[in-house]
Order: sequence, then C-alpha cells, then structure tokens
Amino acid sequence: MRFKNIFYFFLFGLFLFFYFFIYGNSISLSVNVPDKYSEVVAGERVYFELDVKFPENLGRVDLRFEYKIYGVDDELVAQAKVLKAVETQASFIDSIAIPKSLKDGIYILKIRILDYSELDEEIITSFHVVSLEDDKLQLYFIILIIVIVFVALLVFYDFRINAKLRGKVKK
Repeated sequence: MRFKNIFYFFLFGLFLFFYFFIYGNSISLSVNVPDKYSEVVAGERVYFELDVKFPENLGRVDLRFEYKIYGVDDELVAQAKVLKAVETQASFIDSIAIPKSLKDGIYILKIRILDYSELDEEIITSFHVVSLEDDKLQLYFIILIIVIVFVALLVFYDFRINAKLRGKVKK
C-alpha cells in the first residue's frame, strides 16, 4: 500500500515537472520595416511586417498588440492597439499613422503583446521621418521656373510675330 502511494506521488510529481518545466509557453515576435517604408513622410502611415510564432498554441487565440512610436527623448508620439487572431504562427503587414507635426529624424516603433504576462514580448525597430516641406518648396520653385520660361517664350514669340507683321504692314 505504501509503495502504491509513493508511486502515485511520483507520477504526480512527474506530471508537474513536465507541465511546468518542460512544457513552457513561448511566443516569438519579429518585425521588419520594408525598405520602401524606411523613410516616411510626416502625416502618412508607416507599414511594417510582423511575424508571430506561438508553437505551443493548440488552437486559435486572439492576441492584443500595442504599437507605440517614440521620439528622440523617449516621448510617446503615437500609439495604436489591435487585435489579431493567431494559431501556431502568423505573418501580416500592419501600419500606424504618423502625426503631421513630427520633425525630421529617426523614430522608434515598439510592439508589445498585452494579453499574457508570462508571454510578455516586446520588439523594437526604427524608421526615419522626413518632412515634405523642403520637397514641396523645391517642386514649387521648379514649377515657377517652368512657368516663367514658358511666359518668356510666349512673349518673345509674340514680339517676333508682331515685328514681322509690322514689317509687312510698312512695306
């Protein structure tokens, strides 16, 4: 009888060992900002690829993700929370809006899972925000030069035609 109790106790201990120490929940995140979106104009959206691997998951689970953008001085610039369905692995492209008021510079995107304390995973990537004001100023300057050249050509052409007509009228 005593041997039987020890055997049950051993089996119970073995079960606890495998349950808590061998079978651990793990989740893996990776993020990538494609080259096309590594430079973003203030006021637009930054797109990124998010890969989630959750091998111990036996079914579909809804995970809440939090996206935060931080500036140079670790100031929170923008944030968003989304809900995604994940089985053992998922890969998707997502985005977050960039405020128009941001200055040029490098900003940090932090992505975190909010649902599970034991599965707390946070990943970080960076991207560059560029201002469109300089580009707009250059574009307006080029358009202005083209318009001035076009008007000058029209005026020159008009003077030339008028000079020929005056010459013919005088004869």
